[in-house]
Amino acid sequence: MGDINDDTEMLLLNAIYFNGIWKTQFDDTETYNDKFYISNGKTKNVLMMRLEAKFPYYEDDSVQVVKLPYVGNEVEMVLILPRIRFGISNLKLPKFRLEAKLDLKEILRKIGIGDALSERANFRELTDDAVTIGGILHGGFIEVNEKGTESAAATVINIVPLMLMESKAFIADQPFLFAIVRNSDTVLFAGQFAK
Repeated sequence: MGDINDDTEMLLLNAIYFNGIWKTQFDDTETYNDKFYISNGKTKNVLMMRLEAKFPYYEDDSVQVVKLPYVGNEVEMVLILPRIRFGISNLKLPKFRLEAKLDLKEILRKIGIGDALSERANFRELTDDAVTIGGILHGGFIEVNEKGTESAAATVINIVPLMLMESKAFIADQPFLFAIVRNSDTVLFAGQFAK
């Protein structure tokens, strides 16, 4: 993932992994090619999953929000779609995989975690050698398909549940936000799909 070489003395790792099975699964024989409308007016063909079922749903003048629960009902995917047009048919969601890699050293330094990143940091409890942090690398991915979601990374954000049970259409054929949420208050993974 980064600059691991002969000079590397020690690696500190942090990881989280999620592989969720949809409580109500999409039928992969219903997946088809369809247009995805990119924000600048262009379209791209994507594999679109389709499902007719009832899900927790919220809408206002600016967004549509739907919750897709995973088996066990403790974790769910929340999809947030800008309200640009209306629909009356099934849930349509593109299959997708996103990956990201970041060096967090400068970001952490900017938010005040500079001492541990400086050359004067004391790691004597971990090693007798004089060492410093060369980089802090973070990588993550999320893959959504007919069976569920697989992802790895970490983010924690509190949100307020504002969902209502309704029967509406939710067609994610334009850029949208998504979050994998545990017990309606902890975001495990979040991102934007905007291909």
